Amino acid sequence: MDLTPYMGASARLRDPLLAATLKENSAISMTIYPRGTVDYQFFLDAVVLTPETAGALYAQFTPLVQPYAPGTRPFLEAIVREVTAGYASQRELALALLDWCRDIPFRSPPPGGTPFHGGTEEEVIRKSSDMCNEKARVLGILAQIAGIPSRYVGHMVPIWDYDDERQNTGHGVNELYLEGQWAYFDTSGKYYLKPDGRMASTWDLIEDPSLIDRQSADVLRHLRKGQDQSNTSRYFSSTTVHIVVNYLAKDHPRYDYGWVWATEAVWQRGRSAGRAIREREHRGVFEAHAPARALPVGV
Repeated sequence: MDLTPYMGASARLRDPLLAATLKENSAISMTIYPRGTVDYQFFLDAVVLTPETAGALYAQFTPLVQPYAPGTRPFLEAIVREVTAGYASQRELALALLDWCRDIPFRSPPPGGTPFHGGTEEEVIRKSSDMCNEKARVLGILAQIAGIPSRYVGHMVPIWDYDDERQNTGHGVNELYLEGQWAYFDTSGKYYLKPDGRMASTWDLIEDPSLIDRQSADVLRHLRKGQDQSNTSRYFSSTTVHIVVNYLAKDHPRYDYGWVWATEAVWQRGRSAGRAIREREHRGVFEAHAPARALPVGV
C-alpha cells in the first residue's frame, strides 16, 4: 500500500475535525522545535493510523530488523546493561526499560526545570526531561539497543479553546515489537494486556478502549506516581488522531539534534501558530463539533 497520501500534517483523513486537529497540532509542535530537528521531522514522517492504513502499518511499514552497531552509543548501552541485567524474556526487558524511562524526570532534575526542548537521547536523559515525546525517543532507542524493535506513536487531541492553557496537543508514546506483535508502551508507566494475556497494541486499544480500565494490579504497579488511566482513555476517544513514525537507531547520523531554550515565548509561539490556522481555516469545524468536547488533557 502506498502510504504517502496519509503522511504529514495534511494527511488524508475523512473526518474534518481529525484533519483540522492534525494540521493545527503539527503546526504547534513544528513551531516549538527548530526546523529540521528530530522532533520536527517526526511530523513530516508521521503516518496517520486509520482503518485504511492499519493493515499496512501493522505489516510492512516498520522493519522488524533494526540493527544497532555496538559501541556507537556507549552511555545508552551502559544503561541497557544495568537496567536489563538478570532478565531473560523480552517482556521482562521491555518492562524494566519502561520503568527506567518513567523515572527520567526524577533523576537529578536541573534547577528551574527542563532547560531546553530537543537534544539527543543522551541529552534528554541528562536534562531529566519530562517531555513525553522526548522520553519516548529514549525508550525506543534503548529498546533497539536491547534487541527489541520499536517505533514512535503520537496521540493528537483537539484544542477546543486556545485561551485555556490547560489544553495541549496530546501525548507521545511507543510501540515495541514483543512476542510476535506490536505492544503499546507509555513512559508514564503504562502498558496493557488483553484477556488472553497478550500485550495490546495501539490498534487493539482503538478497537477496544475498555481494555484500558480492565487491568490487573500487577500491570498497574508500573504506573508513575500520581498517574491514573483517565488521560489514556481520553487519548482513545473518537476525536483523537493517532500517528506512527519509524525512528531507528541506525539513522541517528541523519537527524539534527539541535535544541531551543524552553521559554514561555517559545510555548506561546507554538500556540499562536495553531490559533492562526484555526482562525483562518477551521473555526467552523470546531464550532460544529462543540458538543463532542472532552475535558482538558495533560501530557
